[in-house]
Amino acid sequence: MPHSPALSSSLVSIAVCSACAMWAAPAWSDSLADMPRPAAVGTAVTATAIEIERGTSFYLGRIRADAAYARGLSGAGVTIATLDTGISGTHREFMQAGKLLPGLNAVTGGLDVTDRRGHGSHVAGIIAALRDGRGNAGVAHGATLLPIKIFPDSGSGSTLALDIGLRHAIGKAAIINLSIGASGPFDARAMQEAVKSGLLIVAAAGNDGAPTSNWPARFAREAWANNQIIAVGAVDASNRIASFSNRAGDTAAWYLVAPGVGVVSAHRNDQYASMSGTSMAAPMVSGAAALLMQMWPRLRADQVATILLVTATDLGAPGIDPIYGRGLLNIDKALKPVGTLTTTTYNGKTIRVLSGAMQPSAATSAIWSLAASGQLRAVGRDDFQRDFGIDLGRTVTRSTALSLDQVIGGMGRRNEVAERVFGDDMEMAFVRESWTGTGMGAMPAHLQAQAPRDRLAAFSLLARGRDGMQASFALGSFAGQDFGAHGLRLAPDLPLSQVAGLSNPYLSLLPSTTHFAVAREAGGYWVKAGLVAAGTHDPLASSDVHLPGAAWMPQARSGVFEVSRSFDGAALSMSLLQTRERNAYLGSYSSGALSIANRAATHSVQLAGAVLIMPQLALAGQASYGITPGRSGDSLVAGVTTLRTNAFSLALVAADRARRGDRLSLALSQPMRTYAGQLTMDVLSNEQVRDRLVFSMAPTGREVRGELSYQAPLGPLSSMGVSMMLRREPNNIADAALDKLLALRYATRF
Repeated sequence: MPHSPALSSSLVSIAVCSACAMWAAPAWSDSLADMPRPAAVGTAVTATAIEIERGTSFYLGRIRADAAYARGLSGAGVTIATLDTGISGTHREFMQAGKLLPGLNAVTGGLDVTDRRGHGSHVAGIIAALRDGRGNAGVAHGATLLPIKIFPDSGSGSTLALDIGLRHAIGKAAIINLSIGASGPFDARAMQEAVKSGLLIVAAAGNDGAPTSNWPARFAREAWANNQIIAVGAVDASNRIASFSNRAGDTAAWYLVAPGVGVVSAHRNDQYASMSGTSMAAPMVSGAAALLMQMWPRLRADQVATILLVTATDLGAPGIDPIYGRGLLNIDKALKPVGTLTTTTYNGKTIRVLSGAMQPSAATSAIWSLAASGQLRAVGRDDFQRDFGIDLGRTVTRSTALSLDQVIGGMGRRNEVAERVFGDDMEMAFVRESWTGTGMGAMPAHLQAQAPRDRLAAFSLLARGRDGMQASFALGSFAGQDFGAHGLRLAPDLPLSQVAGLSNPYLSLLPSTTHFAVAREAGGYWVKAGLVAAGTHDPLASSDVHLPGAAWMPQARSGVFEVSRSFDGAALSMSLLQTRERNAYLGSYSSGALSIANRAATHSVQLAGAVLIMPQLALAGQASYGITPGRSGDSLVAGVTTLRTNAFSLALVAADRARRGDRLSLALSQPMRTYAGQLTMDVLSNEQVRDRLVFSMAPTGREVRGELSYQAPLGPLSSMGVSMMLRREPNNIADAALDKLLALRYATRF
């Protein structure tokens, strides 16, 4: 728009920044066939009307404003001063009670702020027009407007009226929208006062197609602006810089763009118009700022401006560039965390909210249920100290299901055991396997390439002394099988150790890799003591394979004391264990915000028994109970009380049923399950208040596992196996789908 002569020779002239007069005359709603006609005042709002209003307000989608509305934001409680040609107070978009505050006519000094040109009403409508199914909707449709008229009805004004308007807004508004442009730099003392008072100033860049912004937007680069002035350019429907829009230039770091071509909004005389210009883009940024201020009232003006700038969608050359500056206004991104979300623990430690991960075990699966139901929540703060409600359940991984590799691998080991007996004093057994790279989780490909293709998978050695002493040593899958139900001996060809359901669950918290035990017979009883160890180092693996971060991977040690006795066709045992875990807790792995504990000590007892029903057919069972003393935490988990766990199993085991050397087992078991104990979380909530949340660690379900397994040799070079497993409420999670697994295996040597 051509600039009018200055009102006085000592003042710089200013004019509205709209390109409407430069590019096209205002298009009145009653003269355009394709302009949606607003519903009459008092007409019921229909879905069609809302849809029409939404179509008219196309810019809302372009700047991703729906993310704010989904949170219930509207700019309510935030006042925006428009220093412009005034506002038409009788327009339907501004007639809601409290929408307009009493304004100021900075030209005459009176209270008449009636807009007789339409520009100020158009700008105000983009900022805060009602979302009512009529005409258009403002970006901050619930915000309050403070109209300050700085232009006479003739059009061009001066910086004198601008200064009066700026000072009038201090203390009355939070944001000033300046859809205006000056013919040159001017005395900025009034703007400096506004900045010092804490106001955010949003200024149109201008419509000269120039390589940099006009004033007052260009003041954004000044140190005194304190990042509280945003310069705004306009883009077209393709997000290309509008031909008329001034570019970012030397204000690039403080420059945003927003839709500014063909924008429909309120006008004078209760009408609507389609206008183009940076005047139309600037109020979108003002509205976005109001949404942020409503969401986080404690934010300073410079913080609001910085958030809008750093979250813009990059356009043009990557990064800050002289055309688009920071890029396109993106309200959705502005409402999301910037930087790292942190929170504090009950003891004052600062941690990253979404750092680390939690993988519950069957014994701690209540944590998964809490995560799935959205109960694990906390408040984190981003780099601007904005609070965000965070679902910590995002860091919880569902307990893993039994894999086909585990079942087939176990079947293979049971079939391929090679035994050597050296008289009455020594027995040895071992398993060799060809490793195909499966079952190693997320091991990197280059490490898989280093792993051995053929290796010793398990080894055991039993030595007997003449004085009733025995010593055993085992590695791999044989480790731990001398204890509990697995260690009971009813018949030479009926090894209970091949039934997975009869294993001691407290020795199975982590896969065993090594055990050493000594035993002595006294008065018909066998007394046994041993150590079972598990950790990151597998003595049977290649020494060339090293896993990154192995020092932080779970490890465990179990000390075992056991008393057993065999009768004619029957055997009983009682095992006492102390299992110490490192970087694990009852088989669960955690780090970061939900870290439970990096150490745990579980005391448990197992009662096991077996009876020979008939030759080569036995019934065996075990019941295990454990106590894990409580621990305080150093994360959002403030502590865990003493947990009580149990596990049960019953199995029928047969040998030589269909052919010599075959093994058949049918087992029914309940894996380890917590039945008493609590977890306490201490989390930061809104307004710096801490909440203490107490949850039961008893899971919502109870897993019952049934397994039928059959293995048989088919000759000196081949074997077969079949295993079927059903898991009801797997991992003790109620309503979890029935887990079904059928595995068939045939192996032969060439």
